[in-house]
Amino acid sequence: MSTSNKSARMAEFEALLNQQLAGYRKGFNPGERVEARVLSIGKNHIILDVQAKNEGLVPVADFTDEEGKVTVAEGDTITVVFANVQGGAFMFTGRLTGGVAVDQTLAQAYASGLPVEGKVTAEVNGGYEVMIGGRRGFCPYSQISLFRQEGAVYVGETFNFIVQEYDEEERNVVVSRRALLEREREQQREELQQELEVGATRSGRVTRLTDFGFFVDLGGVEGLVPMKEISYRRDVKPADVVKEGDSVEVLVRELDWERNRISLSLRGAQPDPFDMVATRYPVGSTVRGKVTHIESFGAFVELEPGVEGLVPTGALGSGRRISSPREVVSEGQEMLLQVESVDIERRRMSLRPIDERLAAMQPASLAAGARVEGLVEGYKPFGVFVRLSESQTGLLHISETDVSKGGNPEAKLERAFPPGSKIGVVVKENDGQRISLTLPGRWQAGAVDEEQVALDALRARPPAKDLGSLGDLLDGLKL
Repeated sequence: MSTSNKSARMAEFEALLNQQLAGYRKGFNPGERVEARVLSIGKNHIILDVQAKNEGLVPVADFTDEEGKVTVAEGDTITVVFANVQGGAFMFTGRLTGGVAVDQTLAQAYASGLPVEGKVTAEVNGGYEVMIGGRRGFCPYSQISLFRQEGAVYVGETFNFIVQEYDEEERNVVVSRRALLEREREQQREELQQELEVGATRSGRVTRLTDFGFFVDLGGVEGLVPMKEISYRRDVKPADVVKEGDSVEVLVRELDWERNRISLSLRGAQPDPFDMVATRYPVGSTVRGKVTHIESFGAFVELEPGVEGLVPTGALGSGRRISSPREVVSEGQEMLLQVESVDIERRRMSLRPIDERLAAMQPASLAAGARVEGLVEGYKPFGVFVRLSESQTGLLHISETDVSKGGNPEAKLERAFPPGSKIGVVVKENDGQRISLTLPGRWQAGAVDEEQVALDALRARPPAKDLGSLGDLLDGLKL
């Protein structure tokens, strides 16, 4: 046989072996009923095929009748109950099936440590009354479950229990479901250590809610979902998204088996809404959002769950300086905004506010003589800037107002024309780059602005060969 053919056959054999092993069990839960096939019968144990990587063993005595005759044969399929692991072999018993003692007494169950089936019949002082066959047992509150759960109902339920105390004379029977659950968890933990990986997504059950997050049972071990990993939204509490007993999908973030700490993420197992921001909120688009958080440098606005943008403090003053965003906005306030920039990698979005009154402004004309309404946007010592539309701003020169130039002209202008207030103005001049404004009371239809006429004439003159005199330059300008 050639080397290539031999390698191919070995690869085929390995693939078949792996396929077969993939369906094998890694372990069993104490008290679990298992269908097994008898492989051979020894002096003390019957060897079983339990569809696992290791063989199963059950005492021959468990399948021997009163006359000492073994009641099973090789190839038979029998029902056994898993007990524990010894020396790498899965140990089973045929004396207990379905968790109920068939031919064993409670004393034997107590001695063997195997589970028995009981029904919770009533809640009594300190715990629960449990009926095991025809005997009454007692299960303390602390032993009915791994964790105390508010509102949990156990009366009427049937569970497997471990007999922890047994006194035939006093007919005292104390049982524990928790001991059995802990035994099962330890076995599951060993399996999870082999298969759990950072970055994997797992299903689990919410067990406890705390002030710093909530715990999830992954089936043998518990992991913590800290506050920051609950949601992409800001300031979300555990009770806002889950409750005890909920089934959730979580992402494994960190594993520390030595300290028994597993860090999980609920939001990490969900699509990140910020991934679609560039498509849903392109730069320049108009959006609505709600203020969720305010800092000294700006206000955070939520556009949708998990998508927030920042409105810088400098963009919030409508032209005037403010020391804190709280001077103009509050948490919970809705705003109309425009997207200025998006940074997907850093999960950042910059926004600027749009005054809805401004958005509604669509002046028919901004030609000289047009009467329009604007919003006071800012101040300089020489005048007031008035926003006339989303893209156009005009200047109301201080000389067009009744405000004097002495003292602090900006302060005087702000008192006369409050920030953000509406103001009626008339377009005095619009050359396509600058818009000069005046107040309606200072404008007369058809009046000639002699100063403007002289300036226009000056602009229209051809360049002089020499500077000439100042009188030549200002010829015709009436002061």
